[in-house]
Amino acid sequence: MAATARREIRVDRTLCMGSGQCAWYAPNTFDQDDETIAIVIDPDGDPAEAIETAVTFCPTQALSFAAGADDAGDKQE
Repeated sequence: MAATARREIRVDRTLCMGSGQCAWYAPNTFDQDDETIAIVIDPDGDPAEAIETAVTFCPTQALSFAAGADDAGDKQE
């Protein structure tokens, strides 16, 4: 993918319980709104590894990458 492609991170507001784990792992990417629901403030705010960790460890699996989004999850290790 081109270096200018942006990753799209989705938050399922019906699943988010407001634990704040995402903001802990990737504080420049995630925050919480007035209802303590996760919001994306900058999809490129943290290194890809930190954002992937936040998505992976969301306790309610409310976070995901949009299909075809530029995320490092495309790489296999």
